[in-house]
Amino acid sequence: MQWGKRFATGALAMVMGASATGLITAAPAEAAGAKYKCKAYAKLDGLGRPTAYSTCSKSSGGKAVRLHRVEIKCDQVQGAREHVVTYTLHGPWVSAGKKSNVKCGFKNYLRGFSVQTKR
Repeated sequence: MQWGKRFATGALAMVMGASATGLITAAPAEAAGAKYKCKAYAKLDGLGRPTAYSTCSKSSGGKAVRLHRVEIKCDQVQGAREHVVTYTLHGPWVSAGKKSNVKCGFKNYLRGFSVQTKR
């Protein structure tokens, strides 16, 4: 892969990630010392787009979590030569008891997904 293509892919990921994050909401966790275990899930919605969401539930073996969000990596085939562009989207930051959702656009393939947390 050439340097120019790598730079363009990274720039696209930064632009797409920044525009898709929306408003960041900060809400306090239910209890200051509560421990949570966070997981991310992925599926296809009714129109065939990759969708991911994350949840955090109380757990004795978890860690202290104040906010969490889901991260999804999407592959999109573009152009006549069909080159693949990978970009990352993030869901909004939400408190530990709520879901964070994000989805890729049409004609995208799921590359990966994960959950990010803040204390």
